[in-house]
This record gives sequence, structure tokens and C-alpha cells, in this order.
Amino acid sequence: MGFSKRKKVAIFICGSTSDYQVNIVSHLTDEMAKNGYYSLVYNWFGGYGNTEDFEAGEVNAAFLPEYGDYDGIFLCLDTFSNPDAAEEVLNMVKKNSHCPVISIRREADNYHTVLIDDENAMECMIRHLIDHHHFKDLFYVSGIEGHPDAVKRLACVKRVLTEYGMVLKDEDIVHGDFWRNQGDMIVETILERRKGKLPEAIVCANDYMAIAVCHSLQKRGFEIPRDVVVTGFDDIDEVRYTIPSISSVRIDIKEMALSAAKMFFSLRDGQKTEKYDYVPAVMVPRQSCGCAESSNKSLTDAVRNYFSAWTTQRHEYFECCFLSLDTGVAQNFEELNYYLSKYIETNADYQDFFVVINDYPWESIENEEMRGYTENMHVRTAFINKELQKKVDIVIPKRELLPDEFISDEPKAYFIIPLHFQGASFGYTMIDFYPGGIISGFYEFMHISICNAMEHMRAGKRNAALIDKLSTMYITDVLTGLKNRHGFELETHRMYNIIQTEHRTMVIIGIDMDGLKVINDKYGHPEGDFALCTLADAIREASFSDEIGFRVGGDEFQVLALDYSENSVAKFLKRFAGYLEEFNKTSKKPYNVRASYGYCICTPNAGITLTEWLTKSDDRMYEMKESNRATRKILK
Repeated sequence: MGFSKRKKVAIFICGSTSDYQVNIVSHLTDEMAKNGYYSLVYNWFGGYGNTEDFEAGEVNAAFLPEYGDYDGIFLCLDTFSNPDAAEEVLNMVKKNSHCPVISIRREADNYHTVLIDDENAMECMIRHLIDHHHFKDLFYVSGIEGHPDAVKRLACVKRVLTEYGMVLKDEDIVHGDFWRNQGDMIVETILERRKGKLPEAIVCANDYMAIAVCHSLQKRGFEIPRDVVVTGFDDIDEVRYTIPSISSVRIDIKEMALSAAKMFFSLRDGQKTEKYDYVPAVMVPRQSCGCAESSNKSLTDAVRNYFSAWTTQRHEYFECCFLSLDTGVAQNFEELNYYLSKYIETNADYQDFFVVINDYPWESIENEEMRGYTENMHVRTAFINKELQKKVDIVIPKRELLPDEFISDEPKAYFIIPLHFQGASFGYTMIDFYPGGIISGFYEFMHISICNAMEHMRAGKRNAALIDKLSTMYITDVLTGLKNRHGFELETHRMYNIIQTEHRTMVIIGIDMDGLKVINDKYGHPEGDFALCTLADAIREASFSDEIGFRVGGDEFQVLALDYSENSVAKFLKRFAGYLEEFNKTSKKPYNVRASYGYCICTPNAGITLTEWLTKSDDRMYEMKESNRATRKILK
């Protein structure tokens, strides 16, 4: 049954390690589990920097879910760093789902939505700065220009300032990217526009930009809040432990998750429910606006938390380095799973972990052909209660996601994350998730290491297959499919060494086609080639043990075999001649295919060299050729 017949909801989200995502998933999946629903969290890690190839692989994950199988769907599309992936998910939901769909923090098509009250979200912060601190000179750091959240929060700031008879001019606005990497640019812009002077307060549209601005100001020797007040938005955990702690606007994420769950249950039960539910914002004053004083305790707490986080990150960093070194040399899944088992304890908030891969011919398929997911998938890695299951290779339909025996009897959450190398899709990983737990940064790195290891394994298989192919081409006659002269030279020396060291026998049968020139001159080379292939078929048909046939020249063939007796040679030549006789009787070709042959049985320690044995076989073949010359009939 897998998951296809179980009560379940799907959650689509990006960036599972960030504070908001951890909290919204934790509260939402907890509420679902209490009501008997499994939560399948389709997660994208998202890319960093210029990662177009990586982002292309992320989009593939939109094609993994069976959207029509779910009892409910929750969309967190505003968390996606890849707009193409978010758009593809939304399109697939619209085309294929038949259940209640709830969007969180962003309007999506015509679905019911839980929203932050962005129209008024910044109001509490602006009123606090004006009413409590009596500021009149504010500078605003907005988010990405045109981003829905950025647009609404900026409009709110302008509206509230207008109520106070104040105007936010264009030169008092700079657009960031909602991340922490543009602090210097923002501060330099402010100082340049204001000729080296700072405003009374810098209001940022989210906490990451506020942290970056504070760090950039402190590098320049400014003190916060003495020289300038800085505020953020979202109230992530980090702002509590920075120095100074940063005043922010808090959205009750638990209330948001419970509101989304309530919407779902109402729609499921056919009850009438409002299309939108707005979660209000609350201003949280701290040291960065002067509403909380620095104290020895607050500094001690900040330093302790900093070093705790630093120690954890440093440990994860070294674990990641060693994990990468180990998995990078894995040649197959058994080796990869062994290396993963050494590190599986690093993340304490899960018990079960799985790697499920596509049913692709890995040795031959090209990267551009590896798109989406195959109808059948292979479970190749399984940790149950963190214990590695040995030699797992279970085939399941894609819609089931996991075999029954690997699914918890009690409803809980599973993260599903796409496995891919750049744009090539490999499959997905699944990891169980406990409310209150964290999908740590180490798991993200472990996931990437698995992707890199799989690409290394795939490249190794393809290279080995290519080497085998080239090796076969090197020793194979293209026309007949028998081995060629290079193959004959290698094989004769190999077998000759065997008979010398193991005291066995070897037969050399020399075969020469009769009348090839006559056929070529009379009917053309295509017919001559056909006749040569017929003779090769006769060699294959005559073989009844481990004989190896060779085409060593234009019309010259050889056969080698170990442990042959005179009786074995007689059987071979009878079958060989019989095949040609039957062909000549039934063929409508205007010519006969005939051949002369000779042989010798090589014995060990006979005082005869390999070259002499070969010459002996050839001499006997030419004797037969001469005796047949007067009686052979090539043309019918």
C-alpha cells in the first residue's frame, strides 16, 4: 500500500533549516498527526549564488508527488528561492489535485490563504519609533523590489508616516534582497546619500538585513542604539542573541499553522469558511532601539549562545568534511550506505532515513535524459531507528514513496527532498521528522554529499562500460562479430600459458575460406561479405564447448579451445561442414560457401613453441586447400 491509501497531506516548502520553515512545519505536522494524518513535506533546499544548473534539478521535484492522492495540500510558495519551481508546483496542484488547498503567507491562484497582516505589519514598529522614541528621521531598507511582501510592508510604512505628516522620500529607501549579504552596500548607500550622517533609525523589512546592517555599522565604529537605531522584522531566534539584541516584529507562527489546519478541516468537512485569515504582528522591543538595556547577564547569554552555536557549527563542519571524503570514494550503494552509517547519529531529531532512486540504465543514459521520476523506484538505502538495513534493493511504484514495512504505524511527518546532480534527476531522500526537532544544516550537506557520490558512482559505471566497449571493439571483427587478430594474439598466449602451467591441451583449428575472390569478382564485395559471415555462423554453430572463433585476415579464420581431443576435433569439424552443406543446399545464392581447414592439438612440455604449433596447423590447412583445389565448386 505504501502511502497511496493512507490519510495524508502534502506540504510544499523550501529551505527546511530556516527558523520560520522549521516552526511552521513543526506546528502544522503536529496538528495533522493529532488528527490521524501523515504529513509528506516536499522540501527544496534552494540554491545559493549563480546555480542555474542546480536550480534546474530542483524543478524536477515538482513532478514527484501524485497530487491526486492527497487529502489536503499546504503551499508555502513564498519560501521558494526558485520561482520556476514554485510556479511548477502551483501548476501541478491546479491540474491534478482534488482536495482542499491552503496557501500560507502568499496568495496562490484562488485558494484559501493564511496571510501575515502585511498591510499593517510594519505599523506597530513605525508607531513605536515615533510615539515612544519621538523619531522624525527614518530610513527604510526594503526587500527585493516588486516582491509582494516588500511592496506591502513599504506601503504600510508610507501610510503610517503620512498619518504623522511625514513623507518617506525615494532617497530614504534602499532595496536589499532579504538576506544578510548586502549590509555594506546598504550602509554605504545611506552614508553616501546623507553625506556621512546617519538617520535616527534604520527600519529593515526583515531580520537578516537588520543583522547585516548592524554588523556593517559596527565595523565602521558606530554604536547601536547610541548613534542609530536599527530594527528588523520576523523575530527570528538569532536577533535575541546578537549584540545588541535587535528589536523586531513577531508573527505568531504557531497561530499561523493552527489557522491553516483549521481552514483545512473546515473545507474537508464542507463547512463555509472565510477565504482569508490574517495573522496580526506584534512589536518586540529590544536593545537595538534602546528599550532594553545591556547588562552583564544579557551579554553573557549572547556570548554563551554564540559559542554554543559556533561549537555546533564547527563540529558539523568537520563532520561534513569527513563525510564528503568518505562518500566521494564510494563505488556502489553498499559502500555509500556504510559511510553514511558512520555519520547518521549527527542529526538527533530523526530515526528513519531512506534513499530512493530512479529506475534508469545508469551506465548509458545521458544527463539531459534524466528528468523527472520513473514509474518504478528502487529503495537502496534504509535506516530504521538509525540502524542500517543490509543490502536493500526494493522496487516500489513511484506513488507509494516507501514500502509498507518502512512506514511508521503512527502518523507522523516525512521530509521528501529531490536527489539530483545539477539538472540530472536521481530520485529522492526521505527522512522522518519529529515536532520540535530540526532538520539541521548537516543533513543538508549529507544530502548534497549523496548526490555527489551518486554522480561519481554513475560516472564510474559509465566509464567502466565505455572501457569494456572499447576493449571489445579492440579485439572484435566488425563484419563477423568474431574476435579479430588482436584478440587471437592475446588469447593464444593466454591459453598457451594455461596448458604449460596446468598440464592441459589446446586445439588450434585453422580455417580458410575457398573461393572468396571468385565471389567478390563475380557478384561484388557485399556478397563476399555475406559469405564470410556465413562461415563465421558455421564456426558458431559448430561450437559445443568453450571454443573461441577468430577472423584473423580477409578469408582466414582460427578456432581455439582447451581440453580438446581428436574426437572433439572430429565433432567440431563435422558440425562445421554440416552447417555449410545445409546452407549450400537451401541457399538461393548463386555460389557455394566452402572452406579448408587443418588443426593441431598442442600438448604441454612438448618442446614445441607456440609459433611452431600455429605453423603446424596452417600447414595442414594448406594441404587440404591444395587437395580441394581441383574438386571444389564455388559457383553453382
